[in-house]
Amino acid sequence: MSVLECPSDLTLISDDMSIGDVIQDIIRKGPHEDPLHVLDLDDVVRKHYGWCAQMPRVKPFYAVKCNDDPRILQTLMTLGTGFDCASKGEMERMLGLGVHPENIIFAQPAKSVVSLLYARSKQVSVMTFDGAVELEKIHQYYPEARLVLRMRHDSQKVRCSLGKKFGCDPVTEAPELLRYAATLRMNVIGISFHVGSDCAEHEVYYEAVKKAKTLFEYAKTIGYEFTLLDIGGGFPGDTNKPIDRYAKAINMAIDHYFPVSESDVRIIAEPGRYYVSSAVSLVSFVDSKRIIKETQPDGTESTRMFYYLNDGVFGTFYCTAHEGQEAIPIVEHKAGAKVYSSSVWGPTCDVMDLILPDIRLPELDIGDSVVFENCGAYGQVLACRFNGFAMPKVIAYLREGTWKILQDLTAASVAISARSIDGSDGMVLVTHENYTPIVEAPIVGLM
Repeated sequence: MSVLECPSDLTLISDDMSIGDVIQDIIRKGPHEDPLHVLDLDDVVRKHYGWCAQMPRVKPFYAVKCNDDPRILQTLMTLGTGFDCASKGEMERMLGLGVHPENIIFAQPAKSVVSLLYARSKQVSVMTFDGAVELEKIHQYYPEARLVLRMRHDSQKVRCSLGKKFGCDPVTEAPELLRYAATLRMNVIGISFHVGSDCAEHEVYYEAVKKAKTLFEYAKTIGYEFTLLDIGGGFPGDTNKPIDRYAKAINMAIDHYFPVSESDVRIIAEPGRYYVSSAVSLVSFVDSKRIIKETQPDGTESTRMFYYLNDGVFGTFYCTAHEGQEAIPIVEHKAGAKVYSSSVWGPTCDVMDLILPDIRLPELDIGDSVVFENCGAYGQVLACRFNGFAMPKVIAYLREGTWKILQDLTAASVAISARSIDGSDGMVLVTHENYTPIVEAPIVGLM
């Protein structure tokens, strides 16, 4: 397996250089016509080692949909993660990069026939289902598939509740579906759940594992011996949102309900946002500006600023507009600059292209930079070219020391063989004795 084969699309920086230094240099050379996503691959590597340290029993299967930048995917391949794919296109992408079929879970409960046949042709055999019709379809087109029943267990504190679309009721529906699968002689190997995107309550994972255990026990009564528990995603990934409390709840749950001494059950997860959210910072620029005079109820007049950036809701900020993801601008506070109530807009002609409706900012000029951190999750994959504006350009950086570690892992085949998702040989998470986490300095002064 070759990794990061094209260093021409990757800029190596010295180990003592921070991503903040990189961004300041980009700003000095600006303004730039297109918005820029600054991808810090060191951050992805740090997140991986953090996961391994905190949840050693849980193998991550990265959710490709969250950010499919090839440099992220290749880095995670090197580190030995699996991949959660939701479409034929994502499976093609990962298989084309050299991922083994057993390191892919087709975690899509509503699959097209074409994608199902493709998975069968490539021996991607582990996949989810949550209803009788889906089960019948798989029975018809991929009868030898290894199935994971997705149950519903929603957190009440999430950005996006996936249970509205996927997941069967663990009490009323799941047992019936398992009985039906048994009559069809389908090979169900485990249970999965997803508490929702960007979950804010760690306790929900403990309760979900507890419910999953109940289904494991029920499955035994009808002849199944489950071997896989998939705890899904929902893990936060912003800079200020560590996963310590999530890891503690999950470790307590799996150690209690699936102790190593009594269980051959493998445990995986589908983190997406966790791995990439903090890895990307957006560098945008003020394209235009409008000064609005507003009359207040008391008759006085106030000034409001409208700023139009070269990125917006149809670019990086889809989740800000539609899912309530917070956007915190980082700007230079120039000496003597007055602070005004401001609205920050994207570049298109759509009135819905509003990033920040009301925020106090020091006055900005045309060409000034506005930086946003934590833009790696969904900021690129949901962007489009509406109104003819360019999508954000991604520029990737990696420290020389980390590059050497990744190359060493590849050359020495440190991604050693171990049991894969189905118990056969596959890739495992890898560690490197020379890896030392690097603490980042702030990007720029917050206004």
